[in-house]
Amino acid sequence: MRVASSLFITLIVALGGVAGAQDKSASWLDEVKPASWNTAGSAIPAAPKIEASADPRCQSGARPPQLEEDTRVHERGWDLVGAFQGGWQILVIRGAAGYDGMCRPRQYQDFVFVRGVFAGTLSPHPADSRTDGAPMQVFLQSGTRLIAEYQRYAATDPACCASRTTTVTFDIASAPPVVRPVSVSTVKR
Repeated sequence: MRVASSLFITLIVALGGVAGAQDKSASWLDEVKPASWNTAGSAIPAAPKIEASADPRCQSGARPPQLEEDTRVHERGWDLVGAFQGGWQILVIRGAAGYDGMCRPRQYQDFVFVRGVFAGTLSPHPADSRTDGAPMQVFLQSGTRLIAEYQRYAATDPACCASRTTTVTFDIASAPPVVRPVSVSTVKR
């Protein structure tokens, strides 16, 4: 019995815990003023490769490219998910590399364009749905500012229900266009 129990604990530790939602991959959101990962003139990142094959029903829900910026994101291997946000010559487009068994986006990212020029992403790395740091919503505030909200899970939160939301304010430099985080705040839901 002791060997089986010890083996189970070893397996849990090796897998990073019982629930994937509580991993600490979103530690950049714990910084008051995170360092920027975006640089002017950078290329749109390619979608990461996901081992599991996608259910065709999930991919059929992806949005077809409508804008030139959509096409550029799609050509880098991303499925377009959800509506784009636009205003003040700014576009925010969400792309996913794949889907989980419930067709929720896996390895997804938000891409920002200013006057057609790629200005960066709203996270230093893609996220999975129902995990700590997963992007939720984006709000355009002006031609130089946007706000993004991210799910934050405590160690005891079930995968369905993050107990906190982190809001990040981003400034958008226009020449050359680049988006940079400037402040972070977290609140309980």
